[in-house]
Amino acid sequence: MQRLLVVFLSLSFFYEGVQNANILGIIPSPFYSHQATFRPLWRELARKGHNLTLVTTDLMEPNENISQIDFSKTYEILKKTETIFFKDASFFEIISHLIKILNETMVYQLTHPDLEPLKDPATYHCDLIIAEAVQPWYFALGAKLGCPVVGVSSMDAFPWTHRHVGNAIHPSMYHQVDFVYGSPLSFAERLQNTAFTTVVSLVQLKIFPILDSYVEEYIGKDLPKLTELHKSLSLLIVNANPIFYPIRPSTPITVNIGGGAHFESPKSLPKDLQDYLDQSKDGCIYFSLGTTVNSNYLSKETIEIFRKTFEELAPMRVLWKYENDTLENKPKNLEIRKWLPQHDILRHPNVKVFITQGGLQSMEEAIDTAVPLLGMPFYGDQKNNVKKMSIKKFGIALDVATIDKKSLKNAILELVNNPLYKKNIDKLSAISKDQPMRGVEKAVWWTEYVLRHGGTEHLRSPSADIPLYQYFFLDIIAFVTFVFIVLILIFYYLFKLIRGIFRLVFRKQIKVKTN
Repeated sequence: MQRLLVVFLSLSFFYEGVQNANILGIIPSPFYSHQATFRPLWRELARKGHNLTLVTTDLMEPNENISQIDFSKTYEILKKTETIFFKDASFFEIISHLIKILNETMVYQLTHPDLEPLKDPATYHCDLIIAEAVQPWYFALGAKLGCPVVGVSSMDAFPWTHRHVGNAIHPSMYHQVDFVYGSPLSFAERLQNTAFTTVVSLVQLKIFPILDSYVEEYIGKDLPKLTELHKSLSLLIVNANPIFYPIRPSTPITVNIGGGAHFESPKSLPKDLQDYLDQSKDGCIYFSLGTTVNSNYLSKETIEIFRKTFEELAPMRVLWKYENDTLENKPKNLEIRKWLPQHDILRHPNVKVFITQGGLQSMEEAIDTAVPLLGMPFYGDQKNNVKKMSIKKFGIALDVATIDKKSLKNAILELVNNPLYKKNIDKLSAISKDQPMRGVEKAVWWTEYVLRHGGTEHLRSPSADIPLYQYFFLDIIAFVTFVFIVLILIFYYLFKLIRGIFRLVFRKQIKVKTN
């Protein structure tokens, strides 16, 4: 009996030793939405006993299994982009400015003193790297430390990432991340999508060598190039809600967690907020422009338009995430707060409309809680998110630059009084919730799959190694065209030869008859 107990305990310790891995998570983008998407993944991996080192711009709550490296200074660098986006700058000025910001960001992050020890395989043992695909130079750490790499994206991946892991990118069927098309694509849409796919591929050929030079200088020499690092990914985890992104055939190593990855269990609202919403018997409008964009982006004139509109909508109430302490002439039916627990507020049945900037996570929370949307995009993917919302008719789009009191009030009343919007978002909400498992459960299972097998080379698709000219049958088309032209030329010259012979014979016969 004692021997069996010893064997059992030994096997238990061995099992734990195999299961508990050292994981390096790298989410260096200075956007809270990017960070929040994968926090449930970090928490669940830590709960299962894995040791995580997390590189982040937004520190999480303390966890005994998670150590964190603070990249928050990246936000100070990002703020320098605000001036260029909100002034009348030319396209080339914007690109030039963004290149400078990217350079400053990469130098700051890649030379961060807390990151330096993690670059040395002699002092840091790593079993797996999970890195954000939008900044793929961190994939090089996997090659240097000799461990598998999982790429993650808080939305759908960019076309070059899909291409390098072998996923379908055919522009006649699968439009790119920032395009909003119907299905099937029209000729004009296919033409635009093909042009964009071609330009992106050409730009990538120019940009990747520049990024490779950063890898060589700040991570290590003689490491694989970015193209090869993409192809060697063991897993690609994307957060692509099918409501917003097109369905595409993908390889087994591509795991779509389907949107809503950042969702947390419902929490009780603070008593004052609960009372305010409970007492909103005529309905409540929730207004928030998210974390990256906020109310300070609005002009005084625009804020006054909102204030007057909300006042006229009484007895409906309004709850506004407003970043200033006070609002002049604040109407009685308006409550302002610097921070609000958005998802839990949207769960309240008295919330009838959500006014948003069109951030992906905000829209996913609105769909989850079936609250119709009024979208006012500012930049980035917000414009396309709002356009998708408008096309699917679970919300209305307004341009913040041309908004006035009449258009704002009419849009809100349309959302409240027309049952079409509520009906459509109810249907989308039901579809989004009908999943075999939560996205985080899928992400954890596949992450541990990579750990169990030391990578996923056995799942690698041959399409990842096919050049674009083969992928689009250009060599086959060229060969068939060449053969067709050669055959046409052969038949043409044979015809000329036969015609010439007949003419010659015919002339001889005529000459004989005339003699």
